[in-house]
Amino acid sequence: MEVDPKCLTAALKSAGIDPVQFHKDLEESGDAFANQFDRSNPNFNESKSWNMTPVPVGGTRVPESMGGEAAANWKDLPVDQIAIEPEYPPEYHKAMADYELFNKVKKTMSTLNKPVENAYKVRVQYKGAEGDDKTALESRLKGEEAIRNGSIDAVQALMDLIDPATLSDRSKHNMKEVLERGRYPFEDRDTMGDYMLVLQRGNQALFADQKVLLAKIKKIKKDTNNAGAPSATSAQKADSNNSGGYGASQVTPAAKVDAEKEAPVEVAATAGA
Repeated sequence: MEVDPKCLTAALKSAGIDPVQFHKDLEESGDAFANQFDRSNPNFNESKSWNMTPVPVGGTRVPESMGGEAAANWKDLPVDQIAIEPEYPPEYHKAMADYELFNKVKKTMSTLNKPVENAYKVRVQYKGAEGDDKTALESRLKGEEAIRNGSIDAVQALMDLIDPATLSDRSKHNMKEVLERGRYPFEDRDTMGDYMLVLQRGNQALFADQKVLLAKIKKIKKDTNNAGAPSATSAQKADSNNSGGYGASQVTPAAKVDAEKEAPVEVAATAGA
């Protein structure tokens, strides 16, 4: 925020302060503040209260909160290798997409009760209105119902994206009731309370189906990981069998031929003896 110099000067004069001396003192105070951080200035660290111990860099000192002296050899520790996720089949990715849709549906449903209740309250208020009040409330009611219908349509749109095979008959029935009864023109507290129970049953049904879907996802991951493990183990064994190592006897084809040529000579020499 900038201050008008003229206004500042007028304020200083009205307070009995010399503007020229005020600005001079302000400048000297700023210079003194800056000098205490200037190492080439004699007034650097004038109070001698600062800790001037150099801070070690390059990882030569480990903070006490991270192990201190006991962790001084942290550079010698092995580096953790990045785990490579196996390639999961298409049904895994499809199940994950449906799982996220379940979350979105439940999140959208959690906000559905408010617009339905607001429309109910306006309708009850409009019930006994007449004349201009009735016209105003009818207009307000249409607005609240439009908001309510938009929320219900959002839930319907998300439900249409979920694979029907992942939905139980219980969920299909409860969600149909949620979407249909949400548009009902509630006019008393009892029917409105019944709809809250309908929302609760729909949410519980979706939660149960999502739990089954999660078990399917875990099974696919487990089967995929187990399928990749034996092949890696067998490949490792094959490599160890094929490579004899430094202590194994390695016979080249040329050495084998030379041995076969020399064998008859040695046998003949033994017979002549």
